[in-house]
Amino acid sequence: MEERRTFERLKIDFPVKFLEINTNKEGWGRMVDISPGGGGMLVTEVVLEPGNGLEMWVNIPDNQDPLNVRGKVVWYKEVERNLYRVGVKFDSVDFLSISRVLRVLNEKNKGISDDV
Repeated sequence: MEERRTFERLKIDFPVKFLEINTNKEGWGRMVDISPGGGGMLVTEVVLEPGNGLEMWVNIPDNQDPLNVRGKVVWYKEVERNLYRVGVKFDSVDFLSISRVLRVLNEKNKGISDDV
């Protein structure tokens, strides 16, 4: 299968609050991967339909305000009862915000390599 992503996804595990713009459904989940072009979330109990707009607030553990992004649901699948994996395409590419994620991941990895 041909890879269609423009950017490599970074593996993360950050809390995310979301609002489905079309339906006003709110919820919480975990952002499990992210790139400047999109991200993947795990959410419980809320089915987010493809094509619907989302506003998301990703809690990056860097003592700053949450990363606020807008996008559209591209796909979802149920991975177990009441747990859904959701693919989101962001409305705009934001390299500056993704650099915050990179800094946190680098600090985390630095701590691991310092322990070895």
